[in-house]
Amino acid sequence: MQNIPFFSIVIPVYNAESYLPQTIDSVLLQTFSDFELILVDDCSSDGSSAICNAYAEKDQRIRVICLPENGGASHARAIGLQQIEGQYVLFADSDDTISAELLETVFKAVQEKRVDVVMFNATEIYVNADRVIYDKVDVCYPAHVYTTARQVRESVIEIEKTTLFGYLWNKFYNVQFLRQANIPFCDMPLNEDFKFNIDIFPFVSSLITLDYIGYQYYKRDNQSLTCKFVKNYFELQLMRIMLLLTFYRDFDMCTVGVKEILCGIYERSLFSALQRNCDARAQMSGKERRNFLKEQFNSDLFLDLMPFSSPNSFLLKIMHSFLKRKQIFGSLAVARVIYFTKEKFPVVFSKLKQNR
Repeated sequence: MQNIPFFSIVIPVYNAESYLPQTIDSVLLQTFSDFELILVDDCSSDGSSAICNAYAEKDQRIRVICLPENGGASHARAIGLQQIEGQYVLFADSDDTISAELLETVFKAVQEKRVDVVMFNATEIYVNADRVIYDKVDVCYPAHVYTTARQVRESVIEIEKTTLFGYLWNKFYNVQFLRQANIPFCDMPLNEDFKFNIDIFPFVSSLITLDYIGYQYYKRDNQSLTCKFVKNYFELQLMRIMLLLTFYRDFDMCTVGVKEILCGIYERSLFSALQRNCDARAQMSGKERRNFLKEQFNSDLFLDLMPFSSPNSFLLKIMHSFLKRKQIFGSLAVARVIYFTKEKFPVVFSKLKQNR
């Protein structure tokens, strides 16, 4: 009789031949061996399928699911979830890696109490178009055990402040809980992971956060969605903010502290949108950029959140100083400087992001 694994790892695979072996190897090098790896080949057109099958032939813990047509990462995860046998599941990406002691660390954490979700920290690795690493940033949230639904809900905004809330790949989900909640994966650019978490966390009543860096998230210039030019980037960011605002309003927990953090996220998102509007691919004239900013100054969200602005860094204070006075030309000038820095000096831009 085949043993039932404790962990399941689901990896959607689509045209990832350049990075896939490194990803799979990081799983096979785990110090805790009681796991299964589900590779969901989303109708790849490169050599990814052959790589998946070659690994499966060598290790019986690996299973390959070949989809007949490309349906996107969310669809692949949903298919993988239907097939898993483990007690906890991790949804990793096919171009990242996990730390060697991740499974062992999580296993020890859930031995005394089987919680709904376990979250861990990550390192963001910035890689340029020539595949040269130019920066590494540890993204961390402190260790804690949340034992009630209210405690979990209170933690969401603090976790989002670090950017760690929205990801799927830095969380192990209790499979029984996941199936009972029955939250569907959705297919959308940028926000699909975030949407899943904001939909499922109202049902989470226990959460462990580990002070352990268990994931290496590769942010490759001109490849990841966060680096590519996305036409409706700001609308997608507003969606995240509104979903968080609704989350806290629904539970009557929209405190001043929550709005302060949401305002900081809003301000950073707005300036990110403004610098993206400087990109030629945005096809926006100077007048159109000014009108875009005017619309924001008059929006309900701007008027609701800006009184709660509490910038805590030099760069954010500069941004806020123009926004609070609704200074269009000053705001656009700062955005232009940010855009120039990002394009010409990516290392400097990365450091500014860390200190914003």
